[in-house]
Amino acid sequence: MVNGVRKAVRALGGEGMKVLKGIKLGIRLPLMLVAISVVALAIMGVSSYEVARKILTSEGTDRLQQSLDTRVGTLEAWAAGLTSDLYATASNAGTARSLREFSAAWDRLGETPQDDLRKAFIEANPNPPAERYKLDYPGEVNDYTILHRRYHPGFVALAEQKHLVDIYLVSVTGNVIYSLGKQDDFATNLREGPARGGPLAQIVEAAQQATGEAPVASGFLRDPGHPGTPGVVFLARPLRSSEGLLLGVLVFEASADPLSAVMADPRALGESGQGYVVGAGQTLESTLRRTPAAGAPDLQASAVRRALAGESGHVIEAGVDGAEVMAVFAPFTLFGKAYAAVVEQSTQELFEPARALAARLTLNGALLLVLLGGLSAWMARSVSKPLGRLTGTIGKISEGVYDAEVRDGERGDEIGDIARALTALRDDLAEAEVARRVAAAQGTAFRASSAAMMMVDAEFNIRYVNEAVVKMIGSRIEDFCQVTPEIDAEALVGKSMDMFHRNPTHARAILRDSANLPYRAEIVVGEGRFGLDITEITQPEKGRIGYVVEWRDVTELRMNRALLAAIDDYQLIFEFAPSGELTRVNRNLVTALGVEAEALLGLPHEAVLEGVDGLEGFWPRLEKHEPIVGRFRLTAPGGRSLLAEGSVTPVPDRNDRLLKIVLIANDVTEAQAELQLEHERNEAMQAGQKQVVEGLRVALQRLATGDLCSLLDAEFPPEYEQLRQDFNRAVTTLSQAVQVVIDNAAEIDGEAREISNAAEDLSSRTERQAATLEETAAALDQLTSSVSSAAAGVGEANMVVVQARESAESSGQIVQQAVAAMGEIEESSRKISRIIGVIDDIAFQTNLLALNAGVEAARAGEAGRGFAVVASEVRALAQRSSEAAREIDTLITASSNHVRRGVDLVGETGSALQRILGSVNDIAARVSEIAASAQEQSAGLAEINTAMNQLDQVTQHNAAMFEQTTAASHALTRGAQALTVTTAQFRTAGGTAKPAPAAAQPIDLARHKASVARAAAATAQAAVAIEEEDWEDF
Repeated sequence: MVNGVRKAVRALGGEGMKVLKGIKLGIRLPLMLVAISVVALAIMGVSSYEVARKILTSEGTDRLQQSLDTRVGTLEAWAAGLTSDLYATASNAGTARSLREFSAAWDRLGETPQDDLRKAFIEANPNPPAERYKLDYPGEVNDYTILHRRYHPGFVALAEQKHLVDIYLVSVTGNVIYSLGKQDDFATNLREGPARGGPLAQIVEAAQQATGEAPVASGFLRDPGHPGTPGVVFLARPLRSSEGLLLGVLVFEASADPLSAVMADPRALGESGQGYVVGAGQTLESTLRRTPAAGAPDLQASAVRRALAGESGHVIEAGVDGAEVMAVFAPFTLFGKAYAAVVEQSTQELFEPARALAARLTLNGALLLVLLGGLSAWMARSVSKPLGRLTGTIGKISEGVYDAEVRDGERGDEIGDIARALTALRDDLAEAEVARRVAAAQGTAFRASSAAMMMVDAEFNIRYVNEAVVKMIGSRIEDFCQVTPEIDAEALVGKSMDMFHRNPTHARAILRDSANLPYRAEIVVGEGRFGLDITEITQPEKGRIGYVVEWRDVTELRMNRALLAAIDDYQLIFEFAPSGELTRVNRNLVTALGVEAEALLGLPHEAVLEGVDGLEGFWPRLEKHEPIVGRFRLTAPGGRSLLAEGSVTPVPDRNDRLLKIVLIANDVTEAQAELQLEHERNEAMQAGQKQVVEGLRVALQRLATGDLCSLLDAEFPPEYEQLRQDFNRAVTTLSQAVQVVIDNAAEIDGEAREISNAAEDLSSRTERQAATLEETAAALDQLTSSVSSAAAGVGEANMVVVQARESAESSGQIVQQAVAAMGEIEESSRKISRIIGVIDDIAFQTNLLALNAGVEAARAGEAGRGFAVVASEVRALAQRSSEAAREIDTLITASSNHVRRGVDLVGETGSALQRILGSVNDIAARVSEIAASAQEQSAGLAEINTAMNQLDQVTQHNAAMFEQTTAASHALTRGAQALTVTTAQFRTAGGTAKPAPAAAQPIDLARHKASVARAAAATAQAAVAIEEEDWEDF
């Protein structure tokens, strides 16, 4: 339609323009506006309809696609849930156990188990057919009904929870031994009779032949006699024992209601939408939302064929009821089988909003054309008057009246454009006049400016410099001469700018590029630093004609900035307002105080700054512009502080008013802390030295008076503690040595007296000893004869003991042989037990084989009944063999325990005999020793008799020697008394030595020997101690 309108416009264009040129503007304008409006409205209406149709098509496709994806996902989740439930139930050990027990109970029902079960659970069931599952116990007592009462409630609960129609347990022989719903297939054989070849029989056979873990499923099945009823689906999985033997098949029967409910859900389908599932044979698997008017649905559409071929997409074609629809289709899989899912909606319903939009646009267009006709006539009359006003305004502007009013500039048509253009022209003329006057004023300001400025042409030749440039170069003439020796500040005009640059080519390249302008740079001239601001001078008709260069001497500014940067990098800086509030801190100070700058800014000076060492309360002096130099305490919020050394300086402005106050200082906290610590260490060291000197002085003074107990008890400082310990060890060693001397002197004195007394007593005793020796010789003769008799008796006892030892050794060997025989009996018992275990295993395997033979005989029917009897007898025989083996094993175990007990008792007897044998050997050894000792005593007594005679002679010589000993002992006593007097001047830990009494006391020989031993030990100990302690070092 749009193309047709365009062609009509082109056909009428040529002739139409010729006709319009002859019509007046007041008529021509309304006609043109109405014609343009008609064309525009037609194009807009057609375009809107097409866009709306495309939007509706896209939105409908997306909506139907999303609806289809949701439905397919829901069906796949439903199928996955059923499969998972079947897998979980089949994997449950209770399911396999129930199958085995139901199979065993079936076999025990007798000759006609099928008839008995159908009669009890179907024919005699008081419930209607749909509710037969409510009967869990028919009243008849047998193994099957007891098991049914036990397991049936659990299967009912599972079916209600998982929304199942029925649950089947089928034995390996094809008997339906359990059914939840107790319908016609219960208690039937699926391999024979009416149930043979049915859907249940097919799914059971497929499950028995399956080798993997995946369940076997049927298609959706419907009752041909009742096409309106929902279909069902069977899912089956084999049940196997732990050894892998097939026990039977578990079958779930699920309703197809969820399939129809999901696909017939009206959501997102509008009023005319349909959703359905088609199987591989192009059979409708779900019920339709509405029955087609023609009766049977048309399933030959391309959407169904393409989806069954594995394609997905959307298409507009005839739907199931023959009307044109938008159909979205996709293939999907349920229970391992392929299906086609289709959702469709009538195009009449889908594009209804577009048709309504077209009708509304047509009505609105007609009303708009009427309105535009009236407006066009009014607009034509409003054009001539504004044109007249513009003509008058142009005349005034040509006369130089630049403030003449230009009306109609706010209009949006050509008249408004003309008015705005005229306004711009008037303003440009006015600005040009103002610019002419400003240029004259700027020339005067340029010449008199205090800024150093020069003008350079496009070839970088200096054309003009003001007085400030001459003064600046004259003040830095030495620096400029280092770059251009021939420079003259008074003769710059006509010279090239290149003389200021070390690389003129680079400078020219930068300035010729307009993108770099205005350009700012800083150049080095000798020791000076100069800033340049370069701006180009342009004219509209000529472009760039030169440059304006402004010079700035920044030498002192750069030096000041470098100095301030160095101070800021290495010093601590506080800046305060005149009111005392902190306004700035540098990074070093923030780091030293350990806080953020925001926590310090705004604080009063008394909160962060305090003078020390006599500078307290210094702030009023700053208000008098007096700088403060010294040490200050800087404190941060939170209590952390540091000690700084520097100055607080007031900074005035040009009017000598206080501008700010600046603290510049160094952190001396650590240095001050180290100085204080060093001072404390020196004081502690002096106090320690004083304590050491005073302690040594007192101790040495006491030591000089002979007091060897003067130790340094008070602890010295750590660096002098070793000196105190050495002194104490030296004094202790000296005290011990002197004490040993004192003790030895006293002992020597006492012993000398004892020796003297002993010598006198010994002389008289020697005489008595001679008489005693004669009596002893006579007694020895009698003792010799007695010892000879005892030696003969001991020899006879030794022979008896040897015979007893030989008897004990032979008994021990007999006991060891008995223990070995008992061990062999115990080992034989263990071997017999293992053989009995093998017999028990054989009986168990025979039992299993008999059980399997019975199962195979049952499968064979009448032909295997005789074999079943034999298998039953074999099973009974295996059972009795197993029981007999267990009894033998029990008896052998008891015998082994008795034998083990006998072995333990014989072992204990052997141990007792070993101990007896050891005792007998010990007695024999001791008797032999006694016999040998008696013989030795007899010989020894003879020798003693001879020695007694010699002893008498020696006794006479001793009497003479004791006279000489008495004289020597008196001299020793006098020397000991003199030594005691000498050591009495020392005081030791044992006390002060006292002189011994002059009179000698009688002595006890036993006490004398003990004192001599003690003195010798003490002397040896003192000698060792003196050797170990280095006296020369002391």
